[in-house]
Amino acid sequence: MVESTGLAAVAFARLHQVRKLRELAPVLYDEEYCSKADPELPVYEVYRDCCDEARDLIRKHGLRYDVTVMPPLLLGEEYVKTLGHRHLPCGEVGSHPEIFNVVEGEAQFLIQEQRSEDIIDVSLLVAKEGEKTLIPPGYGHVMINASSRRLVTENLISRNCIQAHDQYVKNRGAAFYILSGGRHVRNPRYSSVPELRMSKSVMPSFLEGSSGLVQMFLNHPDRFAFLNEPSRFAQWKVTA
Repeated sequence: MVESTGLAAVAFARLHQVRKLRELAPVLYDEEYCSKADPELPVYEVYRDCCDEARDLIRKHGLRYDVTVMPPLLLGEEYVKTLGHRHLPCGEVGSHPEIFNVVEGEAQFLIQEQRSEDIIDVSLLVAKEGEKTLIPPGYGHVMINASSRRLVTENLISRNCIQAHDQYVKNRGAAFYILSGGRHVRNPRYSSVPELRMSKSVMPSFLEGSSGLVQMFLNHPDRFAFLNEPSRFAQWKVTA
């Protein structure tokens, strides 16, 4: 049993980042709020390359284990969220996938597929404590805490993955904003946005269950090779 996972793992993080309001302001819905609020307000924290006991084996397999901590917070009318990013292509087969597990609270993942300036697919995935979400190749994503509880997630990702925030900063966020009162508002800065779908991730059977990501990895590390090889993911549909 690995103890240094989830919140316990942050003590072993190689990098600790605190995202502040001034960094999130370019992607937030409520511009008036941003102009008046403290730009140094801490919004959420990311701990990268965690888990002391399993780090060497995770690294050997070309992966990285991270933890994100996000408080319940309203940024004007909008629920607190991550900056948003996409994974840059790593060859003809596309970009790296990523897997998240909700350690505490409830997460919403707004995932979108973009071609040129058009959004061709956008879904909202809700994951409760103990549930996992798989971000497929070719999809950008934003994680949102629309609950009244602190959100803690853990994730496994390829060390070769390159994250880019450019599309989100350029368009002031994702294709939709998730606002107080359960409102989903289209972002007018995108030229074309389809209807928002409420979906769930398609998960391979070995990722089902209540175990954390590190324990699952230690049990069967070879099964996580798809995080480094997007071609193994290509046959899966995005959502069900």
